[in-house]
Amino acid sequence: MILGIGVDATENARMADLLKEKPRAVERLFSRQEQQSVGDGPLAIQRWAARFAAKEALIKACGGIHGSRWVDIEVIRQPYQKPAITVKGGLQEWIEAHQARIWLSMTHERHFSVAMVVLETDDNPNLD
Repeated sequence: MILGIGVDATENARMADLLKEKPRAVERLFSRQEQQSVGDGPLAIQRWAARFAAKEALIKACGGIHGSRWVDIEVIRQPYQKPAITVKGGLQEWIEAHQARIWLSMTHERHFSVAMVVLETDDNPNLD
Protein backbone atom coordinates (compact mmCIF):
# COMPACT_ATOMS: atom_id res chain seq x y z
CA MET A 1 0.00 0.00 0.00
CA ILE A 2 1.21 3.50 -0.78
CA LEU A 3 1.52 5.50 2.44
CA GLY A 4 2.81 8.73 0.92
CA ILE A 5 4.23 10.32 -2.21
CA GLY A 6 6.46 13.38 -2.34
CA VAL A 7 8.01 15.22 -5.28
CA ASP A 8 10.31 18.22 -5.32
CA ALA A 9 12.08 20.19 -8.03
CA THR A 10 15.03 22.38 -7.05
CA GLU A 11 16.39 25.04 -9.35
CA ASN A 12 20.12 24.44 -9.69
CA ALA A 13 20.92 28.15 -9.93
CA ARG A 14 19.15 28.81 -6.60
CA MET A 15 21.19 26.06 -4.95
CA ALA A 16 24.38 27.54 -6.39
CA ASP A 17 23.42 30.99 -5.08
CA LEU A 18 22.60 29.59 -1.63
CA LEU A 19 25.91 27.76 -1.33
CA LYS A 20 27.84 30.80 -2.57
CA GLU A 21 26.08 33.31 -0.30
CA LYS A 22 25.87 31.03 2.75
CA PRO A 23 28.71 28.48 2.66
CA ARG A 24 27.67 27.10 6.07
CA ALA A 25 24.40 25.95 4.51
CA VAL A 26 26.21 22.79 3.43
CA GLU A 27 26.86 21.88 7.07
CA ARG A 28 23.26 22.65 8.09
CA LEU A 29 21.64 20.75 5.23
CA PHE A 30 23.98 17.85 4.42
CA SER A 31 25.76 15.18 6.47
CA ARG A 32 29.50 14.64 6.27
CA GLN A 33 28.98 11.49 4.22
CA GLU A 34 26.78 13.42 1.78
CA GLN A 35 29.40 16.15 1.54
CA GLN A 36 32.04 13.54 0.68
CA SER A 37 29.83 11.76 -1.85
CA VAL A 38 28.95 14.91 -3.81
CA GLY A 39 32.54 15.84 -4.57
CA ASP A 40 33.30 18.80 -6.76
CA GLY A 41 33.43 19.44 -10.46
CA PRO A 42 30.90 20.54 -13.04
CA LEU A 43 28.00 18.41 -11.70
CA ALA A 44 28.43 19.16 -7.99
CA ILE A 45 25.68 21.80 -7.86
CA GLN A 46 23.25 19.44 -9.56
CA ARG A 47 24.14 16.73 -7.03
CA TRP A 48 23.58 19.13 -4.11
CA ALA A 49 20.26 20.20 -5.59
CA ALA A 50 19.13 16.61 -6.22
CA ARG A 51 19.90 15.64 -2.62
CA PHE A 52 18.05 18.69 -1.33
CA ALA A 53 15.07 17.80 -3.55
CA ALA A 54 15.15 14.23 -2.21
CA LYS A 55 15.00 15.47 1.38
CA GLU A 56 12.11 17.79 0.53
CA ALA A 57 10.29 14.96 -1.26
CA LEU A 58 10.68 12.66 1.76
CA ILE A 59 9.38 15.34 4.12
CA LYS A 60 6.35 15.84 1.86
CA ALA A 61 5.71 12.08 1.63
CA CYS A 62 5.81 11.83 5.44
CA GLY A 63 3.62 14.88 5.99
CA GLY A 64 6.34 16.78 7.84
CA ILE A 65 9.83 16.51 9.30
CA HIS A 66 8.57 15.10 12.64
CA GLY A 67 11.26 16.74 14.77
CA SER A 68 14.26 15.67 12.72
CA ARG A 69 16.92 17.98 11.29
CA TRP A 70 18.00 18.27 7.68
CA VAL A 71 21.26 16.42 8.41
CA ASP A 72 19.21 13.56 9.89
CA ILE A 73 18.03 12.79 6.35
CA GLU A 74 20.96 11.40 4.39
CA VAL A 75 20.96 10.76 0.64
CA ILE A 76 23.88 8.74 -0.67
CA ARG A 77 24.43 7.70 -4.26
CA GLN A 78 27.22 5.24 -4.93
CA PRO A 79 28.47 4.87 -8.52
CA TYR A 80 26.33 2.44 -10.54
CA GLN A 81 23.86 1.93 -7.67
CA LYS A 82 20.43 3.31 -6.91
CA PRO A 83 20.35 6.21 -4.45
CA ALA A 84 19.75 5.35 -0.82
CA ILE A 85 18.10 7.48 1.83
CA THR A 86 18.53 6.98 5.56
CA VAL A 87 16.81 8.84 8.35
CA LYS A 88 17.44 9.50 12.04
CA GLY A 89 15.45 11.09 14.85
CA GLY A 90 11.71 11.68 14.94
CA LEU A 91 11.26 11.12 11.23
CA GLN A 92 12.93 7.70 11.52
CA GLU A 93 10.60 6.85 14.40
CA TRP A 94 7.58 7.90 12.32
CA ILE A 95 8.71 5.80 9.35
CA GLU A 96 9.40 2.78 11.57
CA ALA A 97 6.04 3.16 13.36
CA HIS A 98 4.35 2.96 9.97
CA GLN A 99 6.64 0.14 8.82
CA ALA A 100 7.34 2.09 5.66
CA ARG A 101 9.89 1.39 2.96
CA ILE A 102 11.34 4.38 1.13
CA TRP A 103 11.64 4.36 -2.66
CA LEU A 104 13.69 7.23 -4.06
CA SER A 105 14.33 8.42 -7.59
CA MET A 106 16.46 11.46 -8.46
CA THR A 107 17.39 13.13 -11.69
CA HIS A 108 19.07 16.33 -12.72
CA GLU A 109 19.66 18.31 -15.84
CA ARG A 110 21.03 21.72 -16.65
CA HIS A 111 18.44 23.88 -14.86
CA PHE A 112 16.58 21.64 -12.39
CA SER A 113 17.10 18.67 -10.11
CA VAL A 114 14.08 16.57 -9.25
CA ALA A 115 13.39 13.84 -6.72
CA MET A 116 10.42 11.61 -6.01
CA VAL A 117 9.83 9.56 -2.87
CA VAL A 118 7.23 6.85 -2.44
CA LEU A 119 6.54 5.39 1.01
CA GLU A 120 5.24 1.84 0.84
CA THR A 121 3.86 -0.47 3.53
CA ASP A 122 2.65 -4.06 3.48
CA ASP A 123 -0.41 -3.41 5.59
CA ASN A 124 -2.99 -0.73 6.17
CA PRO A 125 -1.01 1.20 8.81
CA ASN A 126 -2.30 3.42 11.57
CA LEU A 127 -2.08 6.79 9.82
CA ASP A 128 -1.67 8.92 12.97
